[in-house]
Amino acid sequence: MLAGGLLAGCGSDDADAGSPLDVSLDGFVAAAERPTPATLCDPDPADPAATPPGLPAAPGSPDAAFLQSASTTVEGYLWRTEDADAAEVVLAEATTAARACTWTTVVGGAPGTPGSQEQQAEAWSSGDWAGTRIVRTVAGSEQVDRRLVARGAVVLLVVLRADGDDPALLTPADDYLTAVTERLG
Repeated sequence: MLAGGLLAGCGSDDADAGSPLDVSLDGFVAAAERPTPATLCDPDPADPAATPPGLPAAPGSPDAAFLQSASTTVEGYLWRTEDADAAEVVLAEATTAARACTWTTVVGGAPGTPGSQEQQAEAWSSGDWAGTRIVRTVAGSEQVDRRLVARGAVVLLVVLRADGDDPALLTPADDYLTAVTERLG
C-alpha cells in the first residue's frame, strides 16, 4: 500500500458545504456507488499472477462521487492529506509504482486488432493538478482512464470508463477535474 499513514479520512468541516466531488456534467446523472478501487491499474491479462500496485490506503473511506451517461461512467475519490508535502509523497510513490502498469497484450497477431489491450502509465498535469495517468484500451471495445493527482493537500483519483476506444470519449475526465477545481476554490 502506498503512503497509508499520510492520508486522512475525508469530510467537510461544514456539513452544508457538500463534497467538492458533487459536481454535474452535461449528459451525466448520478450513478450507483461503487467500491473504492484497491489497485492503481488493471492487471496484465497475459500475466494473471502479477498483482497491480495498490492505491494509497486511508483509515476511513474517501469522499466519493459517481456519475454516468449512456456509455461512460466517472468515479471520483478524494482524500485530504496532512499538507501538500504529504500529498507529494503519495504521488511520488504512486508514480514509481505505476511503472508496473504498462503492458500490451496482442490478439490476432497485431496491436490494435479487436480484443488487443494496452495499458500505459505516464506523468500527467493540467492546471493545478499533477500526478499519474494510466489509460487502458481494449481495441474496438472500451477504455479506462485513471488519474491519481494532487492539488495542495488534496489527493484525487478520477476513474473514467468508456464504451469504445475513441480518445475523445475520455474528455469527461477533464471536465470533471475542472468542475472539482471550481468547487475546491
